[in-house]
Amino acid sequence: MKRNRYSFSRPIKTRNPLPVVVVVCDDTKTAVAYFTALKHEIKAKLTLEVVAAPCHGATPDNVIKEAINRAKALFGGTSDGEDGGDAVWVLIDLEKEIEKQEQTKKAKECGEKENIKVALSNPCYEVWTLSHLVDTGEAFHDCQAVVQRIKKEWKSRFGADFGGKKAKADYGKIIPLRSDAIKRCRKHYSHDPSWTEVYELVEYIQKLCDI
Repeated sequence: MKRNRYSFSRPIKTRNPLPVVVVVCDDTKTAVAYFTALKHEIKAKLTLEVVAAPCHGATPDNVIKEAINRAKALFGGTSDGEDGGDAVWVLIDLEKEIEKQEQTKKAKECGEKENIKVALSNPCYEVWTLSHLVDTGEAFHDCQAVVQRIKKEWKSRFGADFGGKKAKADYGKIIPLRSDAIKRCRKHYSHDPSWTEVYELVEYIQKLCDI
């Protein structure tokens, strides 16, 4: 009696037809809100997984470990972006704190060994938000200073308040301005006192989406 060669076939693991980019944030609200808005716009071309920090006030090490765990769960290991563009990115703020900067340096080295891409911001992620609204090479002492400038430029651009809480802002309004933000951040990255590498992530996403 011949055995049907299909009777005991193993299930075939199929790859997501769209590239998968995982973004692990070091906060639980602001960056999460922006990339969730971007996710809705590009969902037909790319699967964007937006992950909040594992807890409020998470350390850079906590965030990197979360990214490594996500990579293992989604890809069976970490990804270097060669498999159709799949990649895991981490966003970390430096915030002018020496201790955190030292922690971030170690965490970044750990992440890069696992092919995790790390995008830093000095002093904070909000420099990326601001770059959608104005071209500035200013030095900002802390995150609050950046947010105050955002509120001013947001009001000027949209005729409405930015919002009492950063996470509640309508980031959909600035998503169409992201190409300008990329150009501005690239220009200011290498020599200005306040800068962000988030533009590298968004540029990576746009190339995958061919937009």
